[in-house]
Amino acid sequence: MRDLRIDRIATISLIIVTLLWGTTFVVVQNAIAYVEPFAFNAFRFILATLILLPFLVKRKQKTKLTVKQIVITSGIGFMLFLGYLLQTFGLKYTTSSKSGFITGLCVVLVPVLLYLVYKERSNWSTVIACLIALLGLSFLTLGDSFSVNLGDVLTLIGSVAFAFHIILSGKYTKQMDPITFTTIQLATVGISSTIFSLIFEDTSVSFSKELWVNPTFIFAVIVTAVFCTSIAFWVQMFAQQHISSTKAALIFIFEPVFAAFTAVLFANETLSIQTIIGGTFIVGGMLLSEVPLPKKRTKEVKNEAI
Repeated sequence: MRDLRIDRIATISLIIVTLLWGTTFVVVQNAIAYVEPFAFNAFRFILATLILLPFLVKRKQKTKLTVKQIVITSGIGFMLFLGYLLQTFGLKYTTSSKSGFITGLCVVLVPVLLYLVYKERSNWSTVIACLIALLGLSFLTLGDSFSVNLGDVLTLIGSVAFAFHIILSGKYTKQMDPITFTTIQLATVGISSTIFSLIFEDTSVSFSKELWVNPTFIFAVIVTAVFCTSIAFWVQMFAQQHISSTKAALIFIFEPVFAAFTAVLFANETLSIQTIIGGTFIVGGMLLSEVPLPKKRTKEVKNEAI
């Protein structure tokens, strides 16, 4: 029997993590004015990995870590990196609003891919909740027009990578210690970001004295690495041991809502009617996902009676 208390803790923890990720938009946006995106991600994820290493050494897995587990976890970490990679390159050819909407498609892609790959069906309330939440996300991020270009295609593939990351994390995190699982993933993203930064970006900026005495950059790296990466991803891995991948994806859609409120509070942006409507749909979708289906409840009661 599932422990409902642990499920609630996992859900609340994941909502807090999503809140942290939403607040980083303003912080990261300020930082990448001084450093290029891949370099920033490299510093962020490598520092986050170093933070978790002492805990990894102290708290060993109950079972010995196998080469197969390392390879699988690194592959999941690469999915996370691939999502960031394609989203970043896509932004060179498309708008931020369209990128946000297309990335949000991972919420709908999760139950679809779960069915296509694992034949795992979601209940109708969850599917409808995802669609309502996606509609809300479209109000938050969609512009006046929608036309497909190279950036849209790259971002769409990136959203597939994010969806697979959520699904695979849900499937394999139960087989490993959460800290081990998280550390390997973050190290994979950090190393991959470093490689792509060396190939595609101007590294002289990354190692300049001016950058490393810049308080905005230093603050952004520390905050995102400590709270929004090492702690946040560890909590995500813990939470996905206890809740479904579809529910996790639905919670993640709160990220742009939290980002919008953060922008209002700290970047003096105005909360538009469009944003309010979108946020309302998202909250409504989340609430719907928590409502059990009448037929399912009736069936359970009958089984108990028998």
